[in-house]
Amino acid sequence: MAAPWQSTHAEGRLEACADAAAKGELLVILDFDRTLTSNFMPDGRRVTSAHGVLEDASVLSEAFKTKAQELCRKYYPIEIDAVLSIEEKIPIMGEWYGQVHELILKESVTRENIAGAVAGCKTIRPRDGMLDFIKACQDHSPAIPVIVMSAGLGDVIEEFLRQTLPFERAPTTHVVSNRMVFNEEGRLVDFSEPLLHMFNKTAAFFPQATRDLAKGKSQCLLMGDGVGDCTMSQGLDLEPFKIGFLNEKIEERMPEFQQKFDVVVAGDGPVPPLAFRAIGAAPGSEEPS
Repeated sequence: MAAPWQSTHAEGRLEACADAAAKGELLVILDFDRTLTSNFMPDGRRVTSAHGVLEDASVLSEAFKTKAQELCRKYYPIEIDAVLSIEEKIPIMGEWYGQVHELILKESVTRENIAGAVAGCKTIRPRDGMLDFIKACQDHSPAIPVIVMSAGLGDVIEEFLRQTLPFERAPTTHVVSNRMVFNEEGRLVDFSEPLLHMFNKTAAFFPQATRDLAKGKSQCLLMGDGVGDCTMSQGLDLEPFKIGFLNEKIEERMPEFQQKFDVVVAGDGPVPPLAFRAIGAAPGSEEPS
């Protein structure tokens, strides 16, 4: 695995994050799909997204799955297209998510189905080193808040963390995402609004409790797998130190990633050691170095 690419100012921003962490002034924001999780399974299969975990569940009809796969084949190439601008992609991504949500609402999904869908999904796993990184943030003194911001489904993400983390999720680790709305009988009847997709991710979506986590912070460590993730700290008045995971189409997309991120990890690589350095910890360590 090649060493991560670094911009000329990456070391300076890394040191600023480490200094802020020591003073309790660092905030971490992570994307979920293909950032907190990996992009591929060890056998080469593509890792399932948060939406995909539910879409693949046995409770959903084969007709739904066929249509959802058709939509993915249509829209995913647009999401990662290196030629189209973000402005051009925004309405198209909203169209994709809206159609998927409409299809899901036609199915008989209950709150109890979420845990079963996560447990039954054999094609999702955390990125190498990511659980150690989250644990190091939680164990840091003072604790470093971690915000998992995703255009996926928050209910699925929280259940994945519950089933996957080998430690308790701290109150300082929040999930900001689309939410499923259930009626009194526990049946899915709607999705939260406004719709959060991969190209409108900003702090405007943070609920008050999450905004409170960001108070008093001077630096932000941000990790994502797409250029749309670079705006996740927008609205917080923080200069983010941005680590990008360039999972595929590396040669084609590298120039754009080098413009948007301070560090680029190519080829579905692990959380880089410099991410741990930015929080004052060593890779694989749960304690500050």
